[in-house]
Amino acid sequence: MLFAMLAAFCVTSWAASEKVLYRFHGKDGWSPNTVILGSDGALYGTTAVGGANSCLGQGCGVVFKLARGADGKWRETVLHNFAGSDGQGPVGPLVFDNGGNLYGATVYGGPSCSQLGCGVVFELVRGDGNKWTFKVLHDFAVTDGANPYAGLIFDSKGNLYGTTSYGGNTNACTGGCGVVFELAPDGKGNWAETVLHEFAGEDGVGPVAPLLFDSAGSLYGTTQYGGDHASGTVFRLSPGKGDHWTEEVLHSFGFETNDGDEPTYGVIFGRSGNLYGTTLFGGTKNDPGGGTAFRLMPEAGGKWKEKILHSFNRARFGGGPVSSGLLMDKHGSLYGTTGEGGRLTCPGTGGAGCGVVFRLAPAANGKWTETVLHAFGGGDDGDGPGGGLVFSSPGDIFGVTGAGGYAGGVCAGEYFPGCGVVFEVVP
Repeated sequence: MLFAMLAAFCVTSWAASEKVLYRFHGKDGWSPNTVILGSDGALYGTTAVGGANSCLGQGCGVVFKLARGADGKWRETVLHNFAGSDGQGPVGPLVFDNGGNLYGATVYGGPSCSQLGCGVVFELVRGDGNKWTFKVLHDFAVTDGANPYAGLIFDSKGNLYGTTSYGGNTNACTGGCGVVFELAPDGKGNWAETVLHEFAGEDGVGPVAPLLFDSAGSLYGTTQYGGDHASGTVFRLSPGKGDHWTEEVLHSFGFETNDGDEPTYGVIFGRSGNLYGTTLFGGTKNDPGGGTAFRLMPEAGGKWKEKILHSFNRARFGGGPVSSGLLMDKHGSLYGTTGEGGRLTCPGTGGAGCGVVFRLAPAANGKWTETVLHAFGGGDDGDGPGGGLVFSSPGDIFGVTGAGGYAGGVCAGEYFPGCGVVFEVVP
């Protein structure tokens, strides 16, 4: 009966092997986010909580490195323990500069705003003997942005670009609708911030995903809310004369339709200049839904046409809601994760499953087929994958889960036990 049920969902069962590279234990981090791959072959990332310092009893988060030893085992080094005053709650992915230094942001912390703080942008400078020096580059203060959930990107001149989920225009949104900002170095160790755009509701609210450059220097991104139907937008910011940037909404999502709701994780470029992304919810008309994978195609006259590639369902084996952006391989297939779905024996989800790593492959008829590469089981292999995935040089996939793994000590939870893991999937 179970086989018949799964076959009816039209989702291919997993065809890959998963290996847990590291299990967090609390003091070394808790609830990891996206990892990135360094030129040295090591993985670098952050955890939202945990670490050696206390923030609201859960820890302030860490920056970590995972390196593979000669014996094949991966070992963690904590590069920085946040303490609140220097940042709290790093969530977005890190980014390297050309010198191998790391940059990121924290959602909270810093001296401004409320007790939690408005967040900071930070730098970790790589030194001799695997020593790293931490420095806060910018403290947010509402008027220039607040609570940067997203990671950062560099332009060719070494400037940093990012978003904040709040701050900026406080007339349109309580606490501000969020901003797009630039941080420019002066060559003397200082960084000057410029707000490129303040969101105002109809053009988007609450950007929480990293930005994306095109070849012309325009920036692309998503807002979680706002737009024509208050369900989020895909936007473009184009540079003009006098450092003036012009925003254009390429697509507004709608909960009342089946095209998705809350595009939380940003977009990527694919073939022919198409944009690909995911929505956290939606896909079923007038229903919360399990999220979608979508494509935006540029058309004549500056219009963009949306197509839903796949609608997810948390009650099905294929999983949902979508918990990551997309990753594209050389064949045009797309990879991502869902926070629930898969094996239907996961604590805290009402039997909805612990999440999956999926692949969407294009077919000749224009349809896309989902394959579950790995379904998490709620134990040692992790629970609730999310954030983002990254390819290794051989084509394996690295990712994280926010829970699962070691479930002792502070990691013992009633609903979502475990401090999270870093995993590898071999397709």
